[in-house]
Amino acid sequence: MMNVVRGGVFAAVVATALAGLTQATISAPSASTVSVPATRMRDLGTLGGLNSYGVDINVWGQVTGTSDTSNEAAHAFRWTSSGGMQDLGTLDIGGSSGTAINELGQVIGVSLFPDPDTGQDVPRQHAFRWTAAGGMQDLGTLGGGSTEATAINNRGQVVGSSYLSNGHHHAFLWTPTRGIRDLGTLGGANSSAIGINDLGQITGSADKADGNTHAFRWTPTGGMQDLGTLGGSFSEGTGINASGQVIGNAWGGRDGTEGFLWTSSGGMRALGFWPAAINTRGQVVGYSPGAEAGVAVRWTASAGSQGVDVPDGFYSDAVANNDLGQIVGYVIPPSWIFHAFRWKASTGMTDLGTLGGQESFASAINIRGQVTGSADKPLDEAGNRSRHAFLWSP
Repeated sequence: MMNVVRGGVFAAVVATALAGLTQATISAPSASTVSVPATRMRDLGTLGGLNSYGVDINVWGQVTGTSDTSNEAAHAFRWTSSGGMQDLGTLDIGGSSGTAINELGQVIGVSLFPDPDTGQDVPRQHAFRWTAAGGMQDLGTLGGGSTEATAINNRGQVVGSSYLSNGHHHAFLWTPTRGIRDLGTLGGANSSAIGINDLGQITGSADKADGNTHAFRWTPTGGMQDLGTLGGSFSEGTGINASGQVIGNAWGGRDGTEGFLWTSSGGMRALGFWPAAINTRGQVVGYSPGAEAGVAVRWTASAGSQGVDVPDGFYSDAVANNDLGQIVGYVIPPSWIFHAFRWKASTGMTDLGTLGGQESFASAINIRGQVTGSADKPLDEAGNRSRHAFLWSP
C-alpha cells in the first residue's frame, strides 16, 4: 500500500522555495545499463473511455485509480485479478477518483459535486471510503463544502483535510465508529493530514499562532506534536511508517528547502534530498537535483544517501519503495521519453517497458514486487494517444 501522497489541494507549499533545495552528499551512481526484460506489464483496461491511471496497489495485487468512462466522465475504480476493473461510482453526478487502497481492499478518494447554481463541476468535493460490502460512503465535512482523503490504514481509518464553515481547513481523522474528527492545529488557522499508520499515528502540517507552518505527528494519546523545522519557518510531514518515523520537507534557513527524517529518539535531521516514501525499516527514497541530471536516491541509516544507478546522462526519480527495499520510479534518457523502472539491490534497475506506446510511469509497489502506474498504448487509426493503468509482476 502506498503510504505517501505528494501535494494535495490543501498543501501550503511555496513553489519558489523549491529552487533553493540543498543537495546532499550522494554517492555517484554507476554508469550501468538498464535491464529490459520480456514484457510483464498487464493492461488493466478502462471503464469504457480512452484513459485510465493506476495510483495504488495492495499486497493482493488489487489496484485503485481513475478511469475515463464511455461518456467521458472520470470515475474511481478498483481492479482485481478475478473481477477486472470495477467502477466505484460517485457520490453525486460529478466525477470521482481513487487515491489509496488498503490490504482489506477498501478504497479512498474524492467525488466531485456540481455547483448547484450552474450544474458544472467545480472544486467542491467530498472524501469517500469504498468497501465491497457497503459501496461508496461519504465521509462528511467539518462544516465546509469540501474534504480530501489522502491516506487509509489497515483498520479502515482515513485521514485528510476538510474545509470549515469559516473558510479555513483542518486535518481530520475518520473512523468507522466515530466518523469525522477535527484534529485541530498548532495554534494557527489551518492544518492538513497526509499519512497514517496502523497505530493511528498521523502526520501532516499545521499553522502556528505566529503564522508559520510546521510538520506534526499526531497520536491518539498525545495529540498533535510540533516536529519543528530545519532552522527556517516552514516544514511539512509527507509520510509516516509503522514505527512512527516521519519524512517531509522543511526550509533550512538560508539554505532553502530540503527533506527531513524525524524520529522520536533523534528529532528532525536533514536528508538533503526530497523524500517521496519511507518503508517500515526506515529506508527512504526520493529525488535529488544535480548539475546535469537529477537522480533517484535511496537512504538507509547505515549507508546514508546513495544514487540509484542509471546510465550516464539519464534523469531518474524514485516515487515509492516496499519493505524489501525495492524501489519504483521513472527514468528519462536524453530522448526525454519517460519509462517506469523497478530497482532491487540484486539486479539493479529494470525498465518496465510500456503497453506498446512510448512512455510509462510507476506510482506504487507492493511487498511482492508488483507495480502499478500508467503506460502509453499505440496510437489508434485516428492518431489518438491513450494511456492505460497497468499491473507489472516480477
